[in-house]
Amino acid sequence: MGPQVWKLRFQSNTKRKQSFQTRVPKQSLGTRSETVNQFPGILSAIAPWQRTLLEWLGYDFSRSPENAQPELLWTNLPASWGVFVLIAVVAAILYAVFSVYRREMDTCPMWVRMLLATLRAGVVLLLTCIFLGPALVYLTSRSIQPTIVFARDASQSMNTADRYADEAAAKIAAAALAKSESDVRQNRPTRVAIVNEVLAADGGRLLADLAERGKVTALNFADQVTKVDAKIEAASGKRKLPDKSNSSDARSNREADASRSPRLPQLVAEGRGSDLFGLIRQSLTADNPAAIVIFTDGQHTGKDDPREAAREAQARGVPLLIVGVGDPSRPRNLKLANLYVRPQVWQEEPFEIDAIVVAEGIDAGEVRVELVEQRVGDNDLAIGSGTVVQSLQLPVPPGGGRLPAQFSHTPKEAGRYIYSVKVEPVADELAEDDNQLASAVVKVLGRERVRVLLVAGAPTWEYRLVQKLLSRDKTITVSCWLQTLDEERAQEGTLPITHLPINKQEMFQYDVILLFDPNPQEFDTAWIELLKQFVGEHSGGLLFMAGPKHSGRLLTNSRTLGLGQVLPVSFGDVGALEVAALLSTNQRAWNMKVVPSNADHPVMRFYPERDETLRRWETLPGIFWSFPSKDAKPTSQVLVEHSDPTLRSVEGSRPLMVAGRYGSGHTLYLGFNGTWRWRKAGRQAEFFDKFWIQAIRYLVEGRSLEGRRRGYVETDRDRYEIGERITITARLQDASFNPLALPKIDAALQVGGDAPETVPLVALPNQPGGFEATLLAKKTGVHTIRVALPASEADSGVIETPFTVELPSVETNQVWLNKPLLMDLASLSGGKYFDVNQLDQLAAAVPDKTESVEVRSPPKPVWDVRGMLVALVGLLGFEWLLRKRYKLL
Repeated sequence: MGPQVWKLRFQSNTKRKQSFQTRVPKQSLGTRSETVNQFPGILSAIAPWQRTLLEWLGYDFSRSPENAQPELLWTNLPASWGVFVLIAVVAAILYAVFSVYRREMDTCPMWVRMLLATLRAGVVLLLTCIFLGPALVYLTSRSIQPTIVFARDASQSMNTADRYADEAAAKIAAAALAKSESDVRQNRPTRVAIVNEVLAADGGRLLADLAERGKVTALNFADQVTKVDAKIEAASGKRKLPDKSNSSDARSNREADASRSPRLPQLVAEGRGSDLFGLIRQSLTADNPAAIVIFTDGQHTGKDDPREAAREAQARGVPLLIVGVGDPSRPRNLKLANLYVRPQVWQEEPFEIDAIVVAEGIDAGEVRVELVEQRVGDNDLAIGSGTVVQSLQLPVPPGGGRLPAQFSHTPKEAGRYIYSVKVEPVADELAEDDNQLASAVVKVLGRERVRVLLVAGAPTWEYRLVQKLLSRDKTITVSCWLQTLDEERAQEGTLPITHLPINKQEMFQYDVILLFDPNPQEFDTAWIELLKQFVGEHSGGLLFMAGPKHSGRLLTNSRTLGLGQVLPVSFGDVGALEVAALLSTNQRAWNMKVVPSNADHPVMRFYPERDETLRRWETLPGIFWSFPSKDAKPTSQVLVEHSDPTLRSVEGSRPLMVAGRYGSGHTLYLGFNGTWRWRKAGRQAEFFDKFWIQAIRYLVEGRSLEGRRRGYVETDRDRYEIGERITITARLQDASFNPLALPKIDAALQVGGDAPETVPLVALPNQPGGFEATLLAKKTGVHTIRVALPASEADSGVIETPFTVELPSVETNQVWLNKPLLMDLASLSGGKYFDVNQLDQLAAAVPDKTESVEVRSPPKPVWDVRGMLVALVGLLGFEWLLRKRYKLL
């Protein structure tokens, strides 16, 4: 078998061989012999004589890798019992060789026969060596750096400008910024500014020192963790001393040095929370982490305890090196947390403004809270500094807390106003910019006429007295349709009609429709659909008062069944319930049970004080009959419930008065009759009159009298926090009250006095006249979204809605440096806590976790050399010549 054949065979066998790799931590690396012992019987260090022999045979060591240690490998060495088989086979062959030559012809001397046997044995041993596949493996080693996670807190609390009431904290901040304590207290840098400045100090020396200890991965964290795209390299060997003899060279060297300085993008704190648990857990997933460096104020708002993550880091051998930023002293602060006011109110009618004052670190006493009214001009800017219209003295319990402040105000003039609640600051307060909170623009509606359509199935006392009340009110224009009235007799009302409205032009001219137990025979499916459009898309108000005569058939008839979709209550088996109601007696008057939490609803309010309103409702005459409604629909408000315990179901007490919304319109359900009996309460039927006028006012509030007749624009909520998504929806109509057919329409978003921003509202598929847009809450303050409708002769204007964006309450309620938590986390992880002026010690605290990787190259055969072929040919040729010389076969 020729050498080339042997070469091909060996290559086919060695293709399956792989390089050997051993990864051992640097501090635990042993000697080379210990490493070799990991492969007993396979690898062996090459001896000097072996190297000399290989060089003599023609092996070229000049092509070996630089600084590599060669080791000898037998690639085909049998394992286990195969070694003994190989020895036995070779021994048998050698024995056979010597036995054959001993029996050769006697004419050949014995010493020649032994020499020939030795030559043949040498060939056998040489072939055995080739069979075992001797090869050289080159061992090289290299170092792999660990990962150092560098994290910065990007939550809103990092925007706090500390007053540094704590003397030690003031000294720390002054030393870190290389300023005096008076400068720090006077300028009050934010925590974000401190972090940005100390990281940029000395050309980013801290980051460069960390990069010398490992590969730095930068993160920003708030309620979520984001990776910072920055390349941070070690400063070793990169900084050059400038040549002072040449100023231009010195300048260029400084510029080049600055360009190489490891810098991170400026930290911007916009996060809605800070999750230390999530940061630590995600940092532990890095490749071979050595340490986690965290710059934070320690205000953890996540749901999981970060101490558990710190213990996990300790178990993984990854210490937390935490740098605390801020003032650990509990601040003295008063701030307005919430402010609620209805977006539309009526002139000369009282309304409430509710606010929450949060007192922190304040001693027991009183604080003064003021309500300020500012008129708004056509440019949406407040005119003047405003007028204080009411003030309160709120008692503060020891240590502070949440203090409710409720104002009742009666606007004197119609127009647009902003109402602000302001609390007087206390001495040494943390921040005074949160001592005032402004509402969205509130529309005070004047005594403009509201058009009301009253439809009644019979001339009940309810119908007669409400019709007279509405006809007397100068702010209401009422048209009545009494279904039992003879055709030759004229209908009542200040604006009589001759037929029931049956199309959009006729119905949509009204603002509110009142249905008093109407007869379903006069309605059809088309009329009910028109009514649903009037409320849901046209922002009209609907009041339905049930009655014992027609309501059961109205809500079960197939033609009028759709009315139940508009009402804010649901019904079970109306037929069965009506039968049960007929079998029961109505001889007793049951008091109405007002839901206390909704006693301040605009329909319910008789007095500015809630308790006084509740007492008045309890004294009103009770009810004898009620319609069997089941329960209120979601998002509806139950105002009054039945007090009869026998009518209570699994869902709760029977709802009697429920307020709700259908689309953009307000709805009101009265599941009883007999409000005319309330005329006996008070003087001159004041509570009967007040209830019905307030009900009309509430129902018409679903529509702004300036353009809402052709649609609405609204947000999914009234209040948002920074970072939340805002969904804006609109339903718009043209001058004929048909859905507006446009692919998109531009809206204007304005924040305070800023220039308006254009927001495109895109048409919704399969929803004629529907438009939508999604925004991200980026700036605090009162926002107003406006849509200018295409001009028309019939009706044009601007549809708008306000909403408010606030700072995250969870993140900004506690803003002091939580030093105990940070020190606890560092201790649990086996790490260390640093003040912001101790950064020169931080890099040295990173443990050395550099790993050494030993890489062995693929086996390189050493038998396939020129000397091996010469040896084989020489042995066989010399044996052949001797055999010929002594005339052997």
